[in-house]
Amino acid sequence: MKIKNNCGESGNVMIIVLMGIVLFAALAFVIARGMRSETTTAMSSRQSELAAVDILDYAQRLERAVAKLRQKNVSESDLDFSNNIVAGYDHGEPDENKIFNGAGGGVTYASPQEGVNDGTPWLFTGGTCVVNVGTGAAGCDSDGVNNEELLAVLPNVRQNICDEINKRLNIAATPSGGSISNAKFTGSFNDGASPNGVDGLDAACVSIGGNNYFYYVLLAR
Repeated sequence: MKIKNNCGESGNVMIIVLMGIVLFAALAFVIARGMRSETTTAMSSRQSELAAVDILDYAQRLERAVAKLRQKNVSESDLDFSNNIVAGYDHGEPDENKIFNGAGGGVTYASPQEGVNDGTPWLFTGGTCVVNVGTGAAGCDSDGVNNEELLAVLPNVRQNICDEINKRLNIAATPSGGSISNAKFTGSFNDGASPNGVDGLDAACVSIGGNNYFYYVLLAR
């Protein structure tokens, strides 16, 4: 009796099985990568929303601290943003006049959250006029009148964060142009800068010179 050799058939079956495993692994990889990509995008969007909320919340806490000190009869010029992180704000005021002091405004100084900008710290300035916020009209950046606002400014904000901030402020498109002073507030208000396209807006993220700046009016003048 002749015995039939099935080795060739067994080999073919093994090859087919191995090809199936390889194809399945490749398909699983493609699906997993797509799912990771979608998850990353969703997380990025969610992180942008949370970052925008955090930025606005911090600015509002600063605004409340300024109002608190003003109610205690601290003059505009005596408000003090000195802190232990960024130098250049100290102008000899007592603790009771300091925003970042428990005896004064009671706010804890916060550096920008990683990823919302290039790491540039918050700026507090009295050299920028926002048109129709307070008493300044068009041209208020050079009118020689003491009508500049006290601003909190976050420079170099990433575009997705800027868009999310403006969305929450009901600003349809990013305003652009003009300027914002980079002079640290040490008690004086000076002409010199005004952003464009923000008439009457006490907060906005604006594009100036290719960079985005979020500003928030702490004290309208």
